[in-house]
Amino acid sequence: MKRKICVFCLLLTSLCAMALALAKTRHLGYRVNRSDSLPCFVYRIMQLKKNGPIQRGDCVLIDLSTFTNAVIEHGVERGYVNRKEPMLKRISGIPGDTIVLDGNCLIVNGETTKITVASADYYGGKLRAWPTPITLSPDCYWLISDPERGFDSRYFGPVNRSAFTHKAYPVF
Repeated sequence: MKRKICVFCLLLTSLCAMALALAKTRHLGYRVNRSDSLPCFVYRIMQLKKNGPIQRGDCVLIDLSTFTNAVIEHGVERGYVNRKEPMLKRISGIPGDTIVLDGNCLIVNGETTKITVASADYYGGKLRAWPTPITLSPDCYWLISDPERGFDSRYFGPVNRSAFTHKAYPVF
């Protein structure tokens, strides 16, 4: 007599196996990016050394407790960030760079990027761009997300290096 497999039981077993695999990957130094902040899905996470190099294009994890309450509250209220999760962002500007948000464009050292500046989020909520031009002081970095309406330095300004906890390397 053949045994019927319950589709629900199969689905539940698969979901449990995936949850267990995700939990193990985090313990082994991997992170699944559940937001639209960066394009890759899985990142290898490495502890950032105190004076280790940070370059344009690097991906970093940011400790949200280092931000002012107003910025965090705004991001939490709108659903941009989760207080329990560090943010994952890419470095777009490094100390000494001049940043300009001109109309709808991000300009770094006079070079226009493909990153635009939105005046509203996906739900129509107003977004206020950070006042520029600004030259990044020592230990300050400009962070960017890949989606047009990502929550990043375009809206909360430069971030001090001390807020970075880890570097993230895309796996896939």
